[in-house]
Amino acid sequence: MWLLLAAAASASAAVSEPLHYKSVTETEYAIELVLESNGPAHFTFDLWEADDSAPASHEELAGTWAQQGSRITINLASGANVTYQLVQCLSYQEFGQTGCSPGLKLVNSGLSAHYGLQRFGLWDARFLRVGP
Repeated sequence: MWLLLAAAASASAAVSEPLHYKSVTETEYAIELVLESNGPAHFTFDLWEADDSAPASHEELAGTWAQQGSRITINLASGANVTYQLVQCLSYQEFGQTGCSPGLKLVNSGLSAHYGLQRFGLWDARFLRVGP
């Protein structure tokens, strides 16, 4: 419990560096969420074909974020809201590895399934360890 509270406190504390959360997928798809210390939030979605058979796509969505307890809500400029739960030990099982590190688990999303938020967790890039 103490570690979860410490993670929540660190996410809301005024820091000079933005917090970066990223997906780890075994597909040609990537999600990144950047939470800036003064309130702005930015999602980046990248999609590509491994064989370059189609043009890559890149989409960015901007908004603001707020934290209440261990929940983070992103309010996008489009009016959609996305809520995550801060998780101290988000499992790496999602991408076929053992272990875990701090991250965000989706609670609900006002975005369409097209964005993949329902399929992929987001790990705090500072602690993410991918590979053997």
